[in-house]
Amino acid sequence: MTTINIKDISLNYSEAGNSNNHTIVFAHPVLWGAEMFDSMISELAKDFHVVAVDIHGHGQSGYRDSLTLDDMTDDFYWLLEKLRLSSVTWFGYSIGGMLGMRLAVAHPEKVDSLILMATNAHLDAPEIKQQTLQLWEMFRDGHREDIADAGLQILFARKTYENQPELIERYRNKLVNFKEVGGMFAAALAVFERDDIGDKISAIKVPTLVVAGREDLTATPQEAEFIASRIPNAQLKIIEDANHLLAVEKPREVLKIIRAFLKVGVYKHS
Repeated sequence: MTTINIKDISLNYSEAGNSNNHTIVFAHPVLWGAEMFDSMISELAKDFHVVAVDIHGHGQSGYRDSLTLDDMTDDFYWLLEKLRLSSVTWFGYSIGGMLGMRLAVAHPEKVDSLILMATNAHLDAPEIKQQTLQLWEMFRDGHREDIADAGLQILFARKTYENQPELIERYRNKLVNFKEVGGMFAAALAVFERDDIGDKISAIKVPTLVVAGREDLTATPQEAEFIASRIPNAQLKIIEDANHLLAVEKPREVLKIIRAFLKVGVYKHS
């Protein structure tokens, strides 16, 4: 992993694959780090140059006391500048997708295509915001064991509980054993306090793939349909029996969809 200083904070990233190939930048969800992409990256690095970033407050990346998505987007613009990267595929998952849409609107020269997974252009519904913010506050205050089961039910589908109990247990252990969570909470607050960009994303003109889990209540299939309807010629994929963590629930299905998109969206576009 490598760290670059951007406006007095450190941003951490790793690289894989041949740097002469087209670049895919992976931006992970809040709470779960870039390691959730490891198996996907190992496959895609055979054909692409892959950069996996630690978003603010995660891994080795620093954060400011008051984070906004716009400030975070600007930081990643300057990270791409320092890495001399342009025309990348931005694979944004949850908050990573929120950053990707903002980057594509503000700096279209940096983004050649978008993969938007389990993400939102609109604001959260008030009842969802209240529920998840309360869980985050308890998480920050050390009550991780108390909120683990409720939190996981927002993240995993019913069939995942039935068919992959070891996956549920692994992520439960991760959740209750986090140590430093201040940066994660700051990033989560940036999500909760974001602006609505539903009226701006029609300015995005690059090939875009929008993916959601059928059972996701925080980044719903309806929201994915909205995003895909506003970005010209965007592709929409809804994965059955999957929730917010669809990339780890259905890794082979997700990888197949992404490879199909990259073959068309990138190779034919470039």
